[in-house]
Amino acid sequence: MAVLEKMRKKMGVFISIVIAIALLAFIVNPDDLQRVMSMFSSKYDVGKIAGKSINQQEFSRRVEYYNNIAKLTGSTGSSEEESERANNEAWNSYVADNVLIPACERAGIKIGEAEIEDMCGGVDISPVLRSEAAFLDQNGQFSKDQFQNFIQNIDEDASGQLAAYWGYLENNMMQERMFTKYAAMIAKGTVANKLQTRREIAENNNSYDVDFVILPLSYERDTTIKVSNEEIKKYYEQIRPALKKFETRDGEIIVLPIEPSEKDIKAAQEEIEKLYEEFKALPDTDMKAFISKNSDTPFNDLFFKSDELRQVSSILADFAADKKAGEFLDIQHYDNQFVSAKILDVASRPDSVFLKYIPVADEKMADSLISVLKGGADFTALAAQYVPAQRGGEPGTIGWVTEPIVYANLPQGFMQSFTAKEGDLFKVDAGGAPVIAKVDKLTKPVRKVKVAVLSRNATPSQETFSNIYAEAGKVLDASAKNIAKMEDYALANNLDVVPANGLVGGLKNIGSYDNMKEVTRWMFDAKEGDISEIITVNNKYYVIAALKKIHPAGYASVEEMTPQVKEYLTVKKSIEKMAQDCKSKVGEAADLEAVAEKLNTTVSNINDVTFSSLNSGQQLDPMFIGQIAKAGAEGSKSIVGPVVGSLGVYYFQIKDSKIGAFYTESDAQNKSDNAVYSIINVLPQVMCNDANVVDQRYKFY
Repeated sequence: MAVLEKMRKKMGVFISIVIAIALLAFIVNPDDLQRVMSMFSSKYDVGKIAGKSINQQEFSRRVEYYNNIAKLTGSTGSSEEESERANNEAWNSYVADNVLIPACERAGIKIGEAEIEDMCGGVDISPVLRSEAAFLDQNGQFSKDQFQNFIQNIDEDASGQLAAYWGYLENNMMQERMFTKYAAMIAKGTVANKLQTRREIAENNNSYDVDFVILPLSYERDTTIKVSNEEIKKYYEQIRPALKKFETRDGEIIVLPIEPSEKDIKAAQEEIEKLYEEFKALPDTDMKAFISKNSDTPFNDLFFKSDELRQVSSILADFAADKKAGEFLDIQHYDNQFVSAKILDVASRPDSVFLKYIPVADEKMADSLISVLKGGADFTALAAQYVPAQRGGEPGTIGWVTEPIVYANLPQGFMQSFTAKEGDLFKVDAGGAPVIAKVDKLTKPVRKVKVAVLSRNATPSQETFSNIYAEAGKVLDASAKNIAKMEDYALANNLDVVPANGLVGGLKNIGSYDNMKEVTRWMFDAKEGDISEIITVNNKYYVIAALKKIHPAGYASVEEMTPQVKEYLTVKKSIEKMAQDCKSKVGEAADLEAVAEKLNTTVSNINDVTFSSLNSGQQLDPMFIGQIAKAGAEGSKSIVGPVVGSLGVYYFQIKDSKIGAFYTESDAQNKSDNAVYSIINVLPQVMCNDANVVDQRYKFY
């Protein structure tokens, strides 16, 4: 009874929590309860940094914050690109807050009030502010006035958006300065002393001409060489720190492409054949509306060179190369597409024009300025009164543009510049405000065509989707949840089994297939031996995945490394044995010719060997180079050997030594600087390794 009483007291709190949760289930929305429970489960963690778990909901809020910042700055790009950018920014902010900034602070790095003021409006403006377009003047330079206007408007902004944006910039400024100081501290603390520098200069300026004999390791292994388990384990322990690895998966996928069937292709052909007769009878004035309604290729009102059309289709390019306006291309079939075309116009037009402009207040002023310009006034001088100079250019300069660039980015009135002459002036309506345009220069006119393209793409029908899905279902049925049976079925039915080994979390590509993140996510959720359900990828593929092996994060085990370690030790022992055999055969040879004769080989030579050859493109054995540098430093002209290398056994003799002056103190300093940069570049990853940073975002994103 006493034991039961103790257990009752110890379990009392736990039982109360269980009962409370059970009662909550009756009165709380299940979705809300799921969210609450997720806060206490590592299953919903996107990662761990310095022992701190990062919950998926908490992380999502930070991702949303960076998404909102992107909207404030008018970020453009695909929604997928923006989501990935916000995801990475959110993760990096956790790493900075919990790993990098604490490391800087432990090193004694701080930022004072006076320094912050200087970063915002003093001499040493923060690069973060200098890169913000909102704070730059017309010459691309940081404007203290524009920055101060921004700061003053924060309190007047009722939406709070400016305050949020300033908080974002301020945080980035502080992080950038902390990291810069840390890097400077590393650079200042990594110094090559004068003795090291002198030695490095000497080593790299002393070169040697060498005669040598090599007895390479045979491809046939010496069966007398044995490597014990104890030797493997001992060497494994030496190299274990370098064997840290990410969590990976080994598996395979079967991919069934979702492609149009013969029936789908026939349907597309019938559709375009019905439209073709109407297409041929249509007047050019109705062509745009007809193409926009009936063609899978949008109507394009631009003129194109033949090579530009070739980027779309070689068939179109060949057709348009010598045809006259009004001629038709009969229906062609290629790449599951049926295409016809009509030449609407043929013209000689410049490929590019160099444009200038002056924005003005109204039509009357535009007419007046055009008269002044036609009277001989300098366009650039006049433009300077109405538009500021662009960085690196003259006032009022647009520059060289092509038709597609003008069509996509400028008011459509600028299109007339491709039918104008050099020096022509004309007015363009720019959204209600007139602009004076000048064709300053143009390239030599070339033959161009305007083409109307009628096309029909053969796309998979719902019936085709269903049929291919059914084929994928047969793979699953035949596998009976057994990977070997799945492979046998795939082989019997000519389905490709694509290896998917060494997959890391969040991987987008498997083999030649892209957009496979959902497949990768399944791999990291599955158990060894599991076969997935049918996964649809971008409506382009049905994928069935199988997971064969899970490799946890950590260090490669001695079992995994045994084949490589055994091979390395076997080679090492073999070369050492060869060296002993060579020593017995060669004895006290008088010269290298005698050495070569006893080893049944020949004498070779190599010139200008320096210690820096270790870092050059020469494919020389490092052990061989090291021994040459050592013998050269000692002034030895005797035969040296046997030298145990990584490729075989060497004997060599230095025939000549030279002292140059091509490697200078500046080269030594550059090498030292590069070493510092390398240290700085790898430091964040080293810090993350020390903090046991685990990134598991791939489970959710």
